[in-house]
This record gives sequence, structure tokens and C-alpha cells, in this order.
Amino acid sequence: MVAIPILIFILGLIIGSFLNVCIYRIPRDGLSVHFPGISFCPECRTRIRAYDNIPVLSYLILRGRCRHCGAQISIVYPLVELMTGGLFLLLFYRFGLTFELLHACLFVTLLVPIAWIDAKWYIIPNAIILFGLITGSAVTVLISLTDHDLYYMIECLIGAIAGGAALALLATVGSFLFRKQAMGAGDIKLMMLIGLFLGAWPHLLIVLIASAFIGSLAGVLLIILGAKEGPQSAIPYGPFLVIGALLDLLWGNAVWEWYLKLIGLQ
Repeated sequence: MVAIPILIFILGLIIGSFLNVCIYRIPRDGLSVHFPGISFCPECRTRIRAYDNIPVLSYLILRGRCRHCGAQISIVYPLVELMTGGLFLLLFYRFGLTFELLHACLFVTLLVPIAWIDAKWYIIPNAIILFGLITGSAVTVLISLTDHDLYYMIECLIGAIAGGAALALLATVGSFLFRKQAMGAGDIKLMMLIGLFLGAWPHLLIVLIASAFIGSLAGVLLIILGAKEGPQSAIPYGPFLVIGALLDLLWGNAVWEWYLKLIGLQ
């Protein structure tokens, strides 16, 4: 039915709107996701009414400006909403109406704010990681019991341990070679979360290779554009881990087959 994909997309837009609240409030001390329980303009602090808080549509109607003070509204807001809605739609076509879809949508709901917060603030909030580990474990158990597949739960547990251990090892080696901190603890915790949702082999390898490759390209591009001074400039790694995780989540099998052909093993 055509209505189901539309509803999935709208649900993604709505969740994306809530994720905007998380992205704005979580990194700022003194602000809670739950309090105040209203949306407000970051500039004039005026309450945003429901009719001005419709995902994407309100941004277009208001032409990207606050109705009360005229301050420009960041383009990040509609981008996050569209990103979440689009990813939910892709996941629906990937998994159908299954528990796996619920699992994947929860994963995306965690990854989107992590990527945006780390890109701006260079932090990966513990609150999101902890919430993800708890809810991800619960959904993993639910899927295992429903499918009578204990191996699935064990694989995800191994993925969480292996993911954190692998990145911790890379961080240690990198810090030794470059004589400075190569990665933060937040990246290691994020890799644990990724391993929990994706499992271990070959998913973690795909994430690590994809994130390293895309991160290197982005770093070179930023240096060329003058946004970074050189190789020693800090670049948040979380967004690239998120991109790698999304690639595996949506097209992991195809990516793995392509890689095996590339190195001549298939």
C-alpha cells in the first residue's frame, strides 16, 4: 500500500523534529530534553506554536525565520527532519514491517543526533549511548525470542564487545604513533553501540574501512578548502563512524561482496 511508506516517512519527519530538540539541548548545560516541555526560539526564547512547528513545512512557510523576532532559523532543522524521514523510508524498503525495521529505526534515531552533535561540539553524549545500549539490548532480546534465534542475541553481544575493543586498540596504536590522543572515549563507546546493533563480522570491518576512507577524503577536502590548517587539525570521527554504520545497515551485503571482488577474493 502506498499509504504505509508515506506514514513511515511522516513518522521519520516527526521523530526528526524531536531529534532537533536533542541536538540543540543535550550539549548545552542547564537544558533538558524534557524541560521546558515546549519548543522555543533560540534567539528571543518565545514559545513556538504548534502551527509553526510542523516539520519542514513550517520552515518553508516562515522562509527560515522566526515569526516573532525575525532571526534566521538554522537549515540544520529541516535537514535533520528530511534525513530522518528519508532514512526511515529506506529502512522500510530494506526490512519491511518487521521487528528488524523497529531495530533499525531505533538505531538511526540514535545515530542522527550523535553525528550532528559530534560534528559541532566534538562530543558524543553519554546519555545517548547509554539509552541506545539499553533499548538496543531490549529490542535485540525481543527479536531473538520472536525468531527463536539465540545466536542473533549472542552475535550482537559479541559485536558490542568487539566493536569497543577494536576501536580502543586502534586508538591506543594511533596515540602511540602520533604522540597525541588519536580518538576520544566517545568514539569507542559509539563503536560499542554500532556493534550491538549490527553484530560483529563482517559488519564492524565494513564500518571501520568505510569510516576511515570517507574520513580521510573529508579531511583532505577540508584542508583544500581552508577549513582545516593541516593533517594535525582535529576532525570529529563520530560522523564518519555513523556514515559507515548506515552504509552497512542499508547495503552491507552488497558493500561486502564489492570489497571481496575488489581484493580478488570473489
